[in-house]
Amino acid sequence: MSNKNYWCYRIDKSQSKYFYSELLEGRLRQGWGWDQKQDLRNFQMDGGAARNRPMFNKVKKGDILIIPQLPNWGEVAVAEATEDWNVGYYFEIDKNLWDYGHIFPAKYIKKFIRSNEKVTGNLRSTLKNPSRFWNVNQYASDIEIILNSTESDLYKTQDYNSRLENSILNTFSEVFNEKLFAEKLFNKLNEQFSREEWEYALVYGLRKLFPFYEIERKGGILETHHGTDILIKLPSILSNYQYAIAIQVKDYEGYVKNDVISQINKADTYWENENLKLIDKIVIITKAIKDENLKLLEEDSNVKFIFANELKQILNEIGKRYIGMSQE
Repeated sequence: MSNKNYWCYRIDKSQSKYFYSELLEGRLRQGWGWDQKQDLRNFQMDGGAARNRPMFNKVKKGDILIIPQLPNWGEVAVAEATEDWNVGYYFEIDKNLWDYGHIFPAKYIKKFIRSNEKVTGNLRSTLKNPSRFWNVNQYASDIEIILNSTESDLYKTQDYNSRLENSILNTFSEVFNEKLFAEKLFNKLNEQFSREEWEYALVYGLRKLFPFYEIERKGGILETHHGTDILIKLPSILSNYQYAIAIQVKDYEGYVKNDVISQINKADTYWENENLKLIDKIVIITKAIKDENLKLLEEDSNVKFIFANELKQILNEIGKRYIGMSQE
Protein backbone atom coordinates (compact mmCIF):
# COMPACT_ATOMS: atom_id res chain seq x y z
CA MET A 1 0.00 0.00 0.00
CA SER A 2 1.26 3.48 -0.90
CA ASN A 3 2.33 5.81 1.92
CA LYS A 4 1.68 8.95 -0.08
CA ASN A 5 -0.53 11.70 1.27
CA TYR A 6 -2.96 13.96 -0.55
CA TRP A 7 -3.09 17.73 -0.08
CA CYS A 8 -4.91 20.76 -1.42
CA TYR A 9 -2.73 23.79 -1.99
CA ARG A 10 -3.89 27.31 -2.89
CA ILE A 11 -1.97 29.91 -4.88
CA ASP A 12 -2.35 33.62 -5.53
CA LYS A 13 -5.03 33.42 -8.24
CA SER A 14 -4.06 36.81 -9.66
CA GLN A 15 -0.73 35.28 -10.76
CA SER A 16 -1.95 31.88 -11.99
CA LYS A 17 -0.10 32.12 -15.31
CA TYR A 18 3.14 32.80 -13.47
CA PHE A 19 2.58 29.95 -11.01
CA TYR A 20 1.84 27.56 -13.86
CA SER A 21 4.98 28.48 -15.80
CA GLU A 22 7.04 27.99 -12.65
CA LEU A 23 5.42 24.63 -11.90
CA LEU A 24 6.27 23.42 -15.39
CA GLU A 25 9.90 24.09 -14.42
CA GLY A 26 9.54 22.04 -11.23
CA ARG A 27 9.01 24.97 -8.88
CA LEU A 28 5.77 25.25 -6.93
CA ARG A 29 5.83 28.78 -5.55
CA GLN A 30 4.03 30.25 -2.55
CA GLY A 31 3.31 33.82 -1.49
CA TRP A 32 4.23 35.99 1.45
CA GLY A 33 7.85 35.44 0.64
CA TRP A 34 9.13 38.95 -0.02
CA ASP A 35 11.96 39.19 2.53
CA GLN A 36 14.99 36.93 3.02
CA LYS A 37 14.15 36.69 6.73
CA GLN A 38 11.07 34.68 5.76
CA ASP A 39 13.17 31.76 4.53
CA LEU A 40 11.60 28.79 6.33
CA ARG A 41 15.02 27.21 6.92
CA ASN A 42 16.13 30.21 8.99
CA PHE A 43 12.83 31.80 9.93
CA GLN A 44 13.21 35.27 11.47
CA MET A 45 10.16 37.23 10.34
CA ASP A 46 6.52 36.28 9.85
CA GLY A 47 4.49 38.74 7.78
CA GLY A 48 2.20 35.82 6.92
CA ALA A 49 4.97 33.41 5.96
CA ALA A 50 4.46 31.24 9.06
CA ARG A 51 1.38 29.78 7.40
CA ASN A 52 3.74 28.00 4.98
CA ARG A 53 5.48 26.02 7.72
CA PRO A 54 2.94 23.14 7.81
CA MET A 55 3.49 22.41 4.11
CA PHE A 56 7.26 22.70 4.58
CA ASN A 57 7.18 20.09 7.35
CA LYS A 58 4.47 17.71 6.13
CA VAL A 59 4.73 17.22 2.36
CA LYS A 60 6.96 14.29 1.39
CA LYS A 61 8.25 12.91 -1.88
CA GLY A 62 5.47 11.27 -3.89
CA ASP A 63 2.64 13.17 -2.18
CA ILE A 64 -0.11 14.44 -4.47
CA LEU A 65 -1.18 18.09 -4.54
CA ILE A 66 -4.49 19.40 -5.86
CA ILE A 67 -4.23 23.08 -6.83
CA PRO A 68 -7.44 25.06 -7.60
CA GLN A 69 -7.46 27.84 -10.23
CA LEU A 70 -4.37 26.52 -12.01
CA PRO A 71 -3.48 26.83 -14.83
CA ASN A 72 -6.68 28.79 -15.58
CA TRP A 73 -9.76 30.03 -13.81
CA GLY A 74 -12.13 27.10 -13.19
CA GLU A 75 -9.41 24.48 -13.70
CA VAL A 76 -7.62 22.39 -11.11
CA ALA A 77 -4.04 21.20 -11.47
CA VAL A 78 -2.60 17.96 -10.08
CA ALA A 79 1.07 17.89 -9.08
CA GLU A 80 3.44 15.51 -7.32
CA ALA A 81 6.12 16.38 -4.78
CA THR A 82 9.48 15.34 -6.25
CA GLU A 83 11.35 15.57 -2.93
CA ASP A 84 10.51 15.92 0.75
CA TRP A 85 9.69 19.58 1.00
CA ASN A 86 11.83 20.24 4.06
CA VAL A 87 14.75 18.93 2.00
CA GLY A 88 14.10 20.29 -1.51
CA TYR A 89 12.77 23.69 -0.43
CA TYR A 90 14.71 26.83 -1.18
CA PHE A 91 14.01 30.56 -1.02
CA GLU A 92 14.42 32.90 -3.98
CA ILE A 93 12.31 36.04 -4.36
CA ASP A 94 11.04 36.66 -7.88
CA LYS A 95 12.92 39.71 -9.16
CA ASN A 96 9.96 41.06 -11.12
CA LEU A 97 7.11 40.43 -8.69
CA TRP A 98 9.11 40.84 -5.46
CA ASP A 99 7.27 38.02 -3.74
CA TYR A 100 6.68 34.25 -3.92
CA GLY A 101 10.13 33.39 -2.56
CA HIS A 102 9.05 30.03 -1.08
CA ILE A 103 9.85 27.33 -3.66
CA PHE A 104 8.80 23.70 -3.22
CA PRO A 105 9.92 20.86 -5.53
CA ALA A 106 7.00 19.47 -7.55
CA LYS A 107 6.09 18.34 -11.04
CA TYR A 108 2.91 19.02 -12.97
CA ILE A 109 0.87 15.92 -13.81
CA LYS A 110 -2.44 17.01 -15.33
CA LYS A 111 -5.45 19.27 -14.96
CA PHE A 112 -9.20 18.77 -14.72
CA ILE A 113 -12.40 20.79 -14.53
CA ARG A 114 -14.74 20.54 -11.56
CA SER A 115 -17.82 19.79 -13.65
CA ASN A 116 -16.31 16.62 -15.10
CA GLU A 117 -18.25 13.45 -14.32
CA LYS A 118 -15.15 11.82 -12.81
CA VAL A 119 -14.88 14.55 -10.17
CA THR A 120 -16.85 13.38 -7.15
CA GLY A 121 -19.06 15.56 -4.98
CA ASN A 122 -16.63 15.10 -2.09
CA LEU A 123 -13.77 16.48 -4.14
CA ARG A 124 -15.82 19.40 -5.47
CA SER A 125 -16.86 20.21 -1.92
CA THR A 126 -13.36 20.25 -0.43
CA LEU A 127 -12.14 22.51 -3.23
CA LYS A 128 -14.34 25.23 -1.73
CA ASN A 129 -12.25 25.24 1.45
CA PRO A 130 -10.72 28.76 1.74
CA SER A 131 -7.58 27.51 3.53
CA ARG A 132 -4.16 27.84 1.96
CA PHE A 133 -3.20 24.20 2.61
CA TRP A 134 -5.12 21.21 3.95
CA ASN A 135 -5.01 17.43 4.00
CA VAL A 136 -7.50 15.44 1.88
CA ASN A 137 -6.43 11.85 2.61
CA GLN A 138 -10.08 11.01 3.24
CA TYR A 139 -10.67 11.58 -0.48
CA ALA A 140 -7.72 9.48 -1.65
CA SER A 141 -9.92 7.16 -3.73
CA ASP A 142 -11.62 10.16 -5.37
CA ILE A 143 -8.24 11.62 -6.31
CA GLU A 144 -6.96 8.28 -7.59
CA ILE A 145 -9.85 8.29 -10.08
CA ILE A 146 -8.43 11.59 -11.39
CA LEU A 147 -4.89 10.22 -11.50
CA ASN A 148 -6.01 7.14 -13.44
CA SER A 149 -7.95 9.14 -16.04
CA THR A 150 -6.60 10.81 -19.14
CA GLU A 151 -6.52 14.59 -19.24
CA SER A 152 -8.80 14.64 -22.26
CA ASP A 153 -11.42 12.63 -20.34
CA LEU A 154 -11.07 14.96 -17.37
CA TYR A 155 -11.80 17.97 -19.56
CA LYS A 156 -15.19 16.75 -20.75
CA THR A 157 -18.13 18.50 -19.15
CA GLN A 158 -21.32 16.74 -18.18
CA ASP A 159 -23.82 18.86 -20.12
CA TYR A 160 -24.25 21.89 -22.36
CA ASN A 161 -24.78 24.20 -19.38
CA SER A 162 -21.50 23.12 -17.82
CA ARG A 163 -19.71 23.45 -21.14
CA LEU A 164 -21.08 26.97 -21.55
CA GLU A 165 -20.05 27.90 -18.00
CA ASN A 166 -16.53 26.58 -18.50
CA SER A 167 -16.13 28.47 -21.78
CA ILE A 168 -17.27 31.68 -20.09
CA LEU A 169 -14.84 31.19 -17.21
CA ASN A 170 -11.92 30.45 -19.50
CA THR A 171 -12.64 33.43 -21.72
CA PHE A 172 -13.13 35.70 -18.74
CA SER A 173 -9.82 34.64 -17.19
CA GLU A 174 -8.06 35.51 -20.45
CA VAL A 175 -9.64 38.96 -20.66
CA PHE A 176 -10.03 40.04 -17.03
CA ASN A 177 -6.88 41.61 -15.59
CA GLU A 178 -7.22 41.14 -11.82
CA LYS A 179 -4.08 43.11 -11.04
CA LEU A 180 -5.23 46.13 -13.06
CA PHE A 181 -8.75 45.87 -11.59
CA ALA A 182 -7.38 45.83 -8.02
CA GLU A 183 -5.01 48.75 -8.73
CA LYS A 184 -7.71 50.96 -10.23
CA LEU A 185 -10.23 50.13 -7.51
CA PHE A 186 -7.66 50.85 -4.79
CA ASN A 187 -6.70 54.20 -6.32
CA LYS A 188 -10.34 55.19 -6.79
CA LEU A 189 -11.20 54.45 -3.17
CA ASN A 190 -8.14 56.23 -1.83
CA GLU A 191 -9.18 59.32 -3.78
CA GLN A 192 -12.65 59.28 -2.25
CA PHE A 193 -12.31 57.98 1.32
CA SER A 194 -10.92 59.43 4.53
CA ARG A 195 -9.98 57.04 7.36
CA GLU A 196 -13.47 57.07 8.84
CA GLU A 197 -15.04 56.52 5.43
CA TRP A 198 -12.66 53.62 4.85
CA GLU A 199 -14.09 51.99 7.97
CA TYR A 200 -17.63 52.11 6.60
CA ALA A 201 -16.49 50.92 3.18
CA LEU A 202 -14.53 47.99 4.63
CA VAL A 203 -17.43 46.92 6.84
CA TYR A 204 -19.66 46.86 3.76
CA GLY A 205 -17.06 44.97 1.72
CA LEU A 206 -16.21 42.43 4.42
CA ARG A 207 -19.90 41.67 4.83
CA LYS A 208 -19.92 40.80 1.13
CA LEU A 209 -17.00 38.43 1.61
CA PHE A 210 -18.20 36.91 4.88
CA PRO A 211 -22.01 37.09 4.91
CA PHE A 212 -22.36 34.69 7.84
CA TYR A 213 -20.18 36.69 10.23
CA GLU A 214 -21.32 39.61 12.38
CA ILE A 215 -19.25 42.62 11.25
CA GLU A 216 -19.65 46.03 12.91
CA ARG A 217 -17.96 49.41 12.88
CA LYS A 218 -16.83 50.22 16.42
CA GLY A 219 -15.02 53.53 15.91
CA GLY A 220 -16.19 56.47 18.01
CA ILE A 221 -15.83 57.73 21.58
CA LEU A 222 -15.16 54.29 23.06
CA GLU A 223 -12.34 53.63 20.59
CA THR A 224 -9.86 55.10 23.08
CA HIS A 225 -10.71 52.15 25.35
CA HIS A 226 -10.85 49.25 22.86
CA GLY A 227 -8.65 50.48 19.96
CA THR A 228 -11.00 48.84 17.47
CA ASP A 229 -12.49 50.36 14.33
CA ILE A 230 -14.06 47.16 13.00
CA LEU A 231 -15.10 44.11 15.01
CA ILE A 232 -15.81 40.73 13.42
CA LYS A 233 -17.67 38.20 15.56
CA LEU A 234 -17.54 34.49 14.77
CA PRO A 235 -19.75 31.81 16.30
CA SER A 236 -18.44 29.44 18.96
CA ILE A 237 -19.71 25.96 19.78
CA LEU A 238 -20.03 27.23 23.37
CA SER A 239 -22.90 29.56 24.15
CA ASN A 240 -21.16 31.67 26.80
CA TYR A 241 -18.83 33.53 24.41
CA GLN A 242 -18.05 34.31 20.75
CA TYR A 243 -14.76 34.54 18.90
CA ALA A 244 -13.74 37.97 17.63
CA ILE A 245 -11.28 39.73 15.32
CA ALA A 246 -10.38 43.35 16.12
CA ILE A 247 -9.33 45.62 13.25
CA GLN A 248 -7.77 49.08 13.42
CA VAL A 249 -7.82 51.20 10.21
CA LYS A 250 -5.22 53.88 9.48
CA ASP A 251 -4.84 55.99 6.33
CA TYR A 252 -1.13 56.60 6.95
CA GLU A 253 1.51 56.99 4.25
CA GLY A 254 5.24 56.32 4.37
CA TYR A 255 6.82 55.27 7.67
CA VAL A 256 4.32 54.18 10.34
CA LYS A 257 5.14 54.60 14.03
CA ASN A 258 4.60 51.70 16.41
CA ASP A 259 1.92 53.49 18.45
CA VAL A 260 -0.64 51.69 16.24
CA ILE A 261 0.33 48.51 18.09
CA SER A 262 -0.43 49.93 21.52
CA GLN A 263 -3.80 51.12 20.21
CA ILE A 264 -4.93 47.74 18.86
CA ASN A 265 -3.59 45.94 21.95
CA LYS A 266 -6.26 47.71 24.01
CA ALA A 267 -8.69 45.27 22.43
CA ASP A 268 -7.35 42.34 24.47
CA THR A 269 -8.90 43.08 27.84
CA TYR A 270 -11.80 45.22 26.62
CA TRP A 271 -13.48 42.61 24.47
CA GLU A 272 -12.74 39.83 26.94
CA ASN A 273 -14.96 41.70 29.39
CA GLU A 274 -17.67 41.61 26.71
CA ASN A 275 -17.57 37.77 26.60
CA LEU A 276 -15.58 37.78 23.38
CA LYS A 277 -12.49 35.61 22.86
CA LEU A 278 -10.11 37.61 20.68
CA ILE A 279 -8.39 35.40 18.11
CA ASP A 280 -6.81 38.05 15.87
CA LYS A 281 -5.71 41.69 15.95
CA ILE A 282 -5.20 43.35 12.59
CA VAL A 283 -4.06 46.83 11.59
CA ILE A 284 -5.06 47.91 8.07
CA ILE A 285 -2.90 50.74 6.72
CA THR A 286 -4.50 51.96 3.54
CA LYS A 287 -1.65 53.88 1.89
CA ALA A 288 1.70 52.83 3.41
CA ILE A 289 3.62 49.98 1.81
CA LYS A 290 5.17 47.01 3.53
CA ASP A 291 8.74 47.55 2.30
CA GLU A 292 8.93 50.88 4.16
CA ASN A 293 7.70 49.35 7.42
CA LEU A 294 9.51 46.03 7.81
CA LYS A 295 10.60 46.82 11.37
CA LEU A 296 6.99 47.37 12.38
CA LEU A 297 6.25 43.72 11.53
CA GLU A 298 8.80 42.58 14.10
CA GLU A 299 7.43 44.66 17.01
CA ASP A 300 4.62 42.33 18.10
CA SER A 301 3.98 38.90 16.58
CA ASN A 302 0.40 38.96 17.91
CA VAL A 303 -0.54 41.91 15.70
CA LYS A 304 -0.95 41.39 11.96
CA PHE A 305 -0.61 44.17 9.40
CA ILE A 306 -2.34 44.67 6.08
CA PHE A 307 -0.56 47.27 3.96
CA ALA A 308 -1.54 48.83 0.64
CA ASN A 309 -0.58 45.83 -1.53
CA GLU A 310 -2.50 43.32 0.58
CA LEU A 311 -5.45 45.72 0.79
CA LYS A 312 -5.54 45.78 -3.00
CA GLN A 313 -5.97 41.99 -2.98
CA ILE A 314 -8.81 42.21 -0.46
CA LEU A 315 -10.54 44.91 -2.51
CA ASN A 316 -10.09 42.74 -5.57
CA GLU A 317 -11.97 39.90 -3.86
CA ILE A 318 -14.66 42.27 -2.63
CA GLY A 319 -15.06 43.71 -6.11
CA LYS A 320 -15.33 40.27 -7.69
CA ARG A 321 -17.88 39.19 -5.12
CA TYR A 322 -19.90 42.37 -5.74
CA ILE A 323 -20.10 41.72 -9.48
CA GLY A 324 -20.97 38.07 -8.91
CA MET A 325 -17.66 36.32 -9.57
CA SER A 326 -16.91 33.22 -7.48
CA GLN A 327 -14.29 33.47 -4.75
CA GLU A 328 -13.39 29.79 -4.93
